[in-house]
Amino acid sequence: MNIYDTMNQLERELRALPEYQAVVAALSAVKADEVASELYTKFMAVQMKMQAGQLQEESEQKEAQELFMSLQDNAVMAELLTKEQALQTITGDLQDIIFKPLQELYGQ
Repeated sequence: MNIYDTMNQLERELRALPEYQAVVAALSAVKADEVASELYTKFMAVQMKMQAGQLQEESEQKEAQELFMSLQDNAVMAELLTKEQALQTITGDLQDIIFKPLQELYGQ
């Protein structure tokens, strides 16, 4: 088995994880709920702006904070965020494992 076979196997196993499947189900529920779907669309737009460093004005930051509070108040969106957090824990652990040899190599 070569490295690419191993990576493909890892992808298949990640997709089979209960945590991944829970995110898939929660995202489907969000898309099926009109209010949650609208919140999700706004949330993704804000996420993109944040990643690009475009939320610089105080009013934009305040709107983002209000949106995040609205997400927690919506049961469907709150469920998605909870499921995503559980999956992110796994992917973070996986990232640590993958980069551990490089960190050791470069003495970090």
